[in-house]
Amino acid sequence: MLRWFLVRHGETEWNRVGRAQGQSDPPLNQEGREQAEAVAARLAPVSFEAAYSSDLRRAAETAAPVMGRRDTPIVYRRDLREKGFGEWEGMTYEELQLRYPAMLAELFDERPAFAPPGGESDLELFARAAGAAARIAERHAGTDGNILVVSHGGTLRAMMVSMLGLPVESMWRLRLSNAGLSVITTFDEGGATIDLLNDTSHLGPGFDA
Repeated sequence: MLRWFLVRHGETEWNRVGRAQGQSDPPLNQEGREQAEAVAARLAPVSFEAAYSSDLRRAAETAAPVMGRRDTPIVYRRDLREKGFGEWEGMTYEELQLRYPAMLAELFDERPAFAPPGGESDLELFARAAGAAARIAERHAGTDGNILVVSHGGTLRAMMVSMLGLPVESMWRLRLSNAGLSVITTFDEGGATIDLLNDTSHLGPGFDA
């Protein structure tokens, strides 16, 4: 049995203004850094057998304070990066609506084979995230440990639905806020349970999810 503590990275300026980030690499803003510290305080009592993070800065800068002075190293992985949005990265929703209205409609119609120009489809993201989860699980099979994964909204959604045996089309029905915490238990004999989903209570009552 493994308990997965899944944390979406803190806020960036691109999050704040609504730009598609994908695999672009903006850092956390001040709010995001404070959110990362809040996650760290929330998870301070938890001992982790292993810690994994996307190698993009916004995830790495969230993972670092969470692990703090623990001896457990953070393993940075490319396969935990966000969905690649190709030519759309750096553009706001309004800009996309003006330039790519038909393609944007496909994105929101839950068509998993659709990919933005130069980017990844949901099927490709799902395969990548599921593969990452399977490799991590294999590495820690039979240990009954706690595993920290700090990643991105799309990647964590894909990872979660793969663990739960849900169809790829369901991934965008999960809401994951910046610095939100979800916990999933997976069992050696198969199957998984959601123990916590997108909890942001550590961010305080004024947090706008």
